[in-house]
Amino acid sequence: MVEEKTGKKFTAKHIRALSCPDHLKQRYISVLPDVHLYVSVGRGGKKSFCFRLPVERTWRVLDLNCKFEDSLPDALLRDIMLEAQSRAAELTARLNRGENVFEKQRKDASHTLQELFDHYREHHLEKRGKRVLDNENNFKRWFAKKNLAKKKANEFSHEDAGRLHSSMQETPGSANRAVQLGRAMFNFGIKTHFISRTDNPFAGVSLYRENERDRVLSDEEAAKLLTALEAIPAVHNRERTLRDFILLSLLTGARKSNVMTMRWDEVDLKNGTWSIPAEKMKTQRAQVIPLGEFEKRVLAERKQLLEESEEVERDCPWVFPGKGAAGHMVDPGNAWESLRKDLGMSDLWIHDLRRSLASSMANTGADVSVVRAALHHTDTRTTLKAYIRTSQQVQLQARQKAQEAWFDAMKRQSVQSTDSNDKGQSSKNATASKSAKRKKKK
Repeated sequence: MVEEKTGKKFTAKHIRALSCPDHLKQRYISVLPDVHLYVSVGRGGKKSFCFRLPVERTWRVLDLNCKFEDSLPDALLRDIMLEAQSRAAELTARLNRGENVFEKQRKDASHTLQELFDHYREHHLEKRGKRVLDNENNFKRWFAKKNLAKKKANEFSHEDAGRLHSSMQETPGSANRAVQLGRAMFNFGIKTHFISRTDNPFAGVSLYRENERDRVLSDEEAAKLLTALEAIPAVHNRERTLRDFILLSLLTGARKSNVMTMRWDEVDLKNGTWSIPAEKMKTQRAQVIPLGEFEKRVLAERKQLLEESEEVERDCPWVFPGKGAAGHMVDPGNAWESLRKDLGMSDLWIHDLRRSLASSMANTGADVSVVRAALHHTDTRTTLKAYIRTSQQVQLQARQKAQEAWFDAMKRQSVQSTDSNDKGQSSKNATASKSAKRKKKK
């Protein structure tokens, strides 16, 4: 490797003209000495920017993840060059403050997927308020439960990403969301130099085709489900916990993550309200859900069972306590799988309960604005597109009303036409009669 200094300008034209002689494997050219910015040119012509300086008589290099491709237009190359300059300047500033930027690089190699996600959550999700809780639960479900959380981020391969995706092919929607979460946290880790790798293992993983889901409970299925849930005895165990979770999800139409993280200080049984804070909401707007007598009874009975249970700590804040680090339920688990299988509803998902309430409200005459408010949507079109699935009988009745209006109009026109023809014929007959009388007189 050979280092060269240059007094030429920091321009795309100059860098495009750089090359590496055949007798060298790699060549380093200093382009901005003040911030230790170099261009690395390989024997094959590949170029990239790096931060480089001698430390204890040894040259140390940090890749800045800014590749210079000769084929790109000058305007785009200038953006890449400015980004490289900015990153080099940041490293120089840290170096001047006494930080060992190269020591940080060595530590990066030990970051796990859990640490990568925590970095992504703290520095991106929480700052922008992007469904923090949902992403936490998804990471636990899709990565932690598959023993991937402790795997080194730099050792996680494209094959590992592909295997994760294919292992979830029975639920294509969840499989695709897992890939998208993986892509996002790796992209952020690379962009912020939290991890030293430059490639994203989830890049290139083709997503499964997804059909828009419109599964809702029929009235008969809802009755069957409610009957089975009501038969579960009032004893604190996983079946009773599932019962209360499913009932509250179905009767309130709240999102799964909000029900799982419900706290007792959010519930006012006296006034019959459940107040969900903005930070828990997908829309980042607080929601107050009015509770009916049935929902209040479910919560009151649950509170009493938890207070009597020796397994639950006193003053536990969660309505649905969990044994994990989160402290609350993170997944309904096998109890839900067993219940829906026993009921012959294996294709029913938790989110379908929310859609079922919306559809039933619409089918029983609720205005779409009321349904939208109940689901806490910001856009009525979302409610119409994703949740309101009117039954065939309601559709038939609506069509018949429209048809009746058309047929009534057709009948009125027919009657009017007949009356008009009758009047015309009567007028002709009267004229003919008068003409005949005049002929006789002559």
